[in-house]
Amino acid sequence: MKITSTRGGRLRSLAAAGTVAAALVLVGCSSGEAAPEETTEETTTTEGGSGLEAQLAEFMALQDEYDMPTEAIKDGTVLEGKTIHYVPITNYAPQFALTAAVLEEAVSAVGASLTVCDGGGNPTTIGSCVDTARNDANVGAIITDGFYYGMAANALNAAQEAGVRVIYGNQFSEDAFPESETQANVNSPGTEMVTELATWVAVDSEGAGNLLFVRSADGPGTQKFADEGLAQLATDCPDCTVTTIDITTATQNQLEGELNTKLLQDPNIQYVAPQFAQYLPIVIPATRASGSQAQIGTTAATLGALQAVANGDVAAASGQSAPFGAWAFIDSALRLANGQDIYPYVMPTRLFTAENIGDVDVSEGAEASGEWFGPDSFKDDFKSLWSVK
Repeated sequence: MKITSTRGGRLRSLAAAGTVAAALVLVGCSSGEAAPEETTEETTTTEGGSGLEAQLAEFMALQDEYDMPTEAIKDGTVLEGKTIHYVPITNYAPQFALTAAVLEEAVSAVGASLTVCDGGGNPTTIGSCVDTARNDANVGAIITDGFYYGMAANALNAAQEAGVRVIYGNQFSEDAFPESETQANVNSPGTEMVTELATWVAVDSEGAGNLLFVRSADGPGTQKFADEGLAQLATDCPDCTVTTIDITTATQNQLEGELNTKLLQDPNIQYVAPQFAQYLPIVIPATRASGSQAQIGTTAATLGALQAVANGDVAAASGQSAPFGAWAFIDSALRLANGQDIYPYVMPTRLFTAENIGDVDVSEGAEASGEWFGPDSFKDDFKSLWSVK
């Protein structure tokens, strides 16, 4: 597989048995030829098609259940009367706006209140949001979402030194910013979502896809997720070609011009995929204005992206359950406040295409319920763990 302007990486997690889980065996791409005798079970031909096609079917299926903690919260009222400060990298991204809305319900369930401070994709603004939260005498916890710790390390370190609890959300764990008595990590399924999209490209193109991928360069986390997912595409589809464009929240006004240039340079591009759905309002019209008939895919899909799948503007969209994530954030805050071990959550994800979108209720209510990914009973399950109604 030819890759332009991407760093290598290794996929660390795939889905199996309907649940995204870590460290599973990588699957291979079927060429339509008989598999060699030594091929593992994961890549042999099955009744549903090749191993890769079977993997794709799992990515598109509803999960039967979620991986949940079993240890109850010692004191579910420990955040009562406190203020939870939510700091997303940008409210421009639909996923974070959705999370903020769902957090209202989860925060209310434990008797706390919510304050949202939009990071605006800017380290200075993010740092200011964190400082404001730290200086709130009533702060119960700070929830960060989608930005790399290093973008606001001084502010976050100062908050923890002051005893403020930090939920580090939708990034990845690393030694430089470890969990502690004042920090809990709720990791992103970013690699899984890119992998799901990449698997669809490999299967849909019959092993010869030409993909233009718009990679988010807002921090090492988003680049890591993209590179690991694209590395899996290299494994599954060695004859696929990938070209990347790097973009940030602050430089998204340049995306239209860069897309046009790439599409003119290579009229054989078959797929255009922004890493995050927030860029679809730029990518869809720019791709069509160039005359390209390339299929469009994305990750971090929320309501707008699924509506675009339903009306045919987007061919494939992978998303994560922001509602489940919002409740996991509060569960983590409660566990920190009670001095309990933090649960290593794996966020539910799912791939949506024309093949399964007809079975999805593409509405705001269904999105907020979390039913797109699996059972919507998880809210009651969390409340049971917290001993609240």
